[in-house]
Amino acid sequence: MNIAELAELIGNGESSGVEFKRDDVRPEGLAKEIAALLNLEGGYILLGVEDDGSVSGLARDPAKAEEWVMQVIRDHVRPAAIPYWETVEWEAGRVVGVVHLPADGPAKPYKAK
Repeated sequence: MNIAELAELIGNGESSGVEFKRDDVRPEGLAKEIAALLNLEGGYILLGVEDDGSVSGLARDPAKAEEWVMQVIRDHVRPAAIPYWETVEWEAGRVVGVVHLPADGPAKPYKAK
């Protein structure tokens, strides 16, 4: 995803396929959103974006954020799922973590523990 695609997602706001989350979201809350998107039509969770669409950026190192997201999924989502993770550099050195969840999850329904 490039910065223009990210800007378009943020500009369109939250929807049934896009969720904005602060980097300090609780693991249980993130797992709930992941399971919901996997059960629907897939989508994106943008970490480091506030509910109003402003970009606060990741508070932790992007590699540690990716590791944390994968750990949340391993510990809190059943059956296991593997999302696509990437980061996009925003203005002023802020980085947004993008969790892309596929629409064709083979093991529906997914549940958050």
